[in-house]
Amino acid sequence: MTQELPIQSFKLDEKGLTHIFGELEAKLMEAVWALDQPTVQDVIDHLGGKLNYKTTMTVMNRLVDKGILSRRKVGRAFVYAGTASREELLASVFDKMVRGMFGEDFRQIALAQMIETAEAIDEQLLDDISDLIEQRKKNG
Repeated sequence: MTQELPIQSFKLDEKGLTHIFGELEAKLMEAVWALDQPTVQDVIDHLGGKLNYKTTMTVMNRLVDKGILSRRKVGRAFVYAGTASREELLASVFDKMVRGMFGEDFRQIALAQMIETAEAIDEQLLDDISDLIEQRKKNG
């Protein structure tokens, strides 16, 4: 991903996009990606029609200010779009997390914990990791 998105925290005990967004932000982002360039009203309708228009617009505009959404005027309404796909956003967040974990302070413990956790989840993961390392070494 070429653009680094301004995600500043990762909430470990949350699920889905609420790891990186508040609950309403996460719902709005999922709706924007599902609808492909919706208006505020489109998002509200998609989410069941019970959200307050002004609150929804305010949160979406804050996501624009953060660089997560883009906005352009079409007729009398604004349409919104993600500045990255869901997959690109998650890859960017994960890249930022991994770079932080493998920085100088945590490098050794991160490696050891990654191996220990992979083994606890599924011993096959260790072979998968080893295979990926070998492929990388061969391919430069």
